[in-house]
Amino acid sequence: MIARFIRQKKKWIERNLARQSAKPSPRRLPLEERGRLVREANARISDRCRELSEQTGYRPARVRITGARTRWGSCGAKGTVCFTWRLIMAPPAVIDYVIIHELAHLAELNHSGRFWRLVEQHVPDHRAHRRWLRQNNQLLLC
Repeated sequence: MIARFIRQKKKWIERNLARQSAKPSPRRLPLEERGRLVREANARISDRCRELSEQTGYRPARVRITGARTRWGSCGAKGTVCFTWRLIMAPPAVIDYVIIHELAHLAELNHSGRFWRLVEQHVPDHRAHRRWLRQNNQLLLC
């Protein structure tokens, strides 16, 4: 039964294996370089979050920089916004988009149409930044 399933899905399996092997593998940073990036993220992303908070009126209770590998940022129900230090390697406009995205969750804790309209008010080209993150995420995962 399993062998038949594999035979039936052979082309799909081969196509997806080829796609996966074509992706660049995450690079490994030396410890001191990683430490420097974490410190830079703590300073720059936190400062930029404060600046964008003033511009948007969305005020987080707390800003944290984390080591998350599966998300660029998050927003908790108590108002804490978190960002992975890996985001510091993205272009400034992409960093701003992620910050605005999480700040907008302070007003709308979901991904409804209303939420995306809030994001679009501050980042009209947010779709391009989302696309950049999807296309380049392997470069930032180290």
